[in-house]
Amino acid sequence: MIDFLIGLILALIMFSIGLSLRADNFRQLVSHPRVLLLGLGLQLLLLPVVAFVVAFMLKLPPAFAAGVIVLAACPGGLTSNFISFLLKANTTLAVSLTICNTGLSMLTIPVIVNLGLTTFWSGEGLQQLPILPTAGQIFLIVLLPVLSGMVFRARRVARANYLQPRLRWLSLFLLGLLFALKLLAPADAGGSNLLMTELATILPASLIINVCALSSGMLFGRLFGFGRNDQITLGIEAGIQNTSLTFLITSTLLENEQMLKPALVYAMFTFFTGLAYGLWLKPGMWNNLRKEWRLLKFFD
Repeated sequence: MIDFLIGLILALIMFSIGLSLRADNFRQLVSHPRVLLLGLGLQLLLLPVVAFVVAFMLKLPPAFAAGVIVLAACPGGLTSNFISFLLKANTTLAVSLTICNTGLSMLTIPVIVNLGLTTFWSGEGLQQLPILPTAGQIFLIVLLPVLSGMVFRARRVARANYLQPRLRWLSLFLLGLLFALKLLAPADAGGSNLLMTELATILPASLIINVCALSSGMLFGRLFGFGRNDQITLGIEAGIQNTSLTFLITSTLLENEQMLKPALVYAMFTFFTGLAYGLWLKPGMWNNLRKEWRLLKFFD
């Protein structure tokens, strides 16, 4: 049942993202693609490299090392887009990166994950992800809901504007519920059975990867001459992954709950580190968040 909920919640999250998309959101990025290409480079190249290096340096157990690679292979999602919205960063860039990386993930996820399995996994009973079936499942559960949301918005703009903020909240609630179920449910009911010793092993690696990913947005953003809002979005999109997709790959496709645990630990703190990173680069937003608390604006 929990594995079924993973796919259902993931599809709802991606449909909610699709409802927020309009064709004119992408025109500026298409005409000025440098920042989009940089963001994709950070997500698709730098983050997996960092994950491999950290897994090697900290000598993670094979299942945890492979799980870290699966996490690094996944694109950003609703949470990263939401933080960019809260901080008034480049929300169009955030959503564009999510959609582009999600589309590319049909091919990049099997390649990166299989490289991680070949490198780290030494156990029995686990095969590599087949590229075409995995791409098909990602399309059905991830991309098709996004396209459906975009079509729905194009045909019923007023209804989409009404549904999108409410579905965003519902998706965040369901994502939190899924996280709690995976963390607290017994193993025979689909829970992860995360132990404190395992948490102590995974947490340092997760923190290092997250800090490196967030910092890359500022460092490379400045290096290529992009502004503060772009730097915030680049770091957040690289540093906060779509953990529900990671759950789907590890729990449903690979059927290995041990590999799921790095994503579970990562999800415990990345919302707060992402928000802290954005407020560090944009300290003036703190007063606005306290005064307005823009979460409530979703229901206006």
